[in-house]
Amino acid sequence: MAEEGRDYNLCGWRVSSEINLPELAPWPGTPGPIDVAIRIGEVPPSIPNLVLDTPFLQTDAEGHARYTIPGVADFLVEHGRSITIQPGMDPESPDVRLWLLGSVFGLLCNQRGLLPLHAASVEIDGKAVAFAGASGSGKSTLAAAFNRRGFRLFADDVTPIAVDGGQVRFLPGLRRIRLWPDSLRDADWDVAELERCREGIEKFSRSFDRDFVTEPMTPAALFHLRPISDTIGDVMLTRLQGAGAVQQVRRQVYRWRTLKQSVGRPEAISRVIRAAAGIPRHFELFRRVGFDNLDATVDAVVETVRLIR
Repeated sequence: MAEEGRDYNLCGWRVSSEINLPELAPWPGTPGPIDVAIRIGEVPPSIPNLVLDTPFLQTDAEGHARYTIPGVADFLVEHGRSITIQPGMDPESPDVRLWLLGSVFGLLCNQRGLLPLHAASVEIDGKAVAFAGASGSGKSTLAAAFNRRGFRLFADDVTPIAVDGGQVRFLPGLRRIRLWPDSLRDADWDVAELERCREGIEKFSRSFDRDFVTEPMTPAALFHLRPISDTIGDVMLTRLQGAGAVQQVRRQVYRWRTLKQSVGRPEAISRVIRAAAGIPRHFELFRRVGFDNLDATVDAVVETVRLIR
């Protein structure tokens, strides 16, 4: 187990954790208060005054969420400031971190007033560019292709969005990419040097010590990933505006149902509208899903982003 109080940087927060989190950058060492504390402890079997109650998740309207993965761990997230883990296996196992830095991270974002977007992001010319889509849509594979071309990774799988007045910033997420074996081969990563995301699953995680953004950035564009037929061509972009852009952002909010029940539908919708309005450009990105088309997709995105500056 890690030494108590090992400090990490997540979204610009100082995170003190009792377990090792190689997916997070070390805290740079400047003094300051702890924003989020992660500790090992007991998690109650339930929480009162529920607004959402499922076999895996309980939330109330007062800043508490209980999440359970049988055989892995129970998690209690409180007021966006603390996470208690009651492990059902070795707390240092990748299985525990998989859920802690996935669903539990989304709950933490909700409690801290952020909008967690189901998107991978990269840096292009000093601004953040995000690729949103459902699981399996190729977000991480595309982010890895950008990294191979020399662009820094900003977030994988979940991109937290902060809205301060009318200003929107993307916050840096996890400094890792998770890929299936075929995507690993295309990225030319050696699976022997990587960590399996979860026991029994052929998906692997690579953490980045460099080529990773650690500071918040203003967004340049958000691309919603769509597959197309092999007969249509390589890449096609369609601009989204107004209600269409808002609707697509809402569809990609990570843990939308939890956010809506925890803070109320009006506040949840308000976060979506403000976030969508603060992103300069929204596009649907239609492309053939295949590794031979990745460079063409990267080229099309870079060209589009540079044209709209």
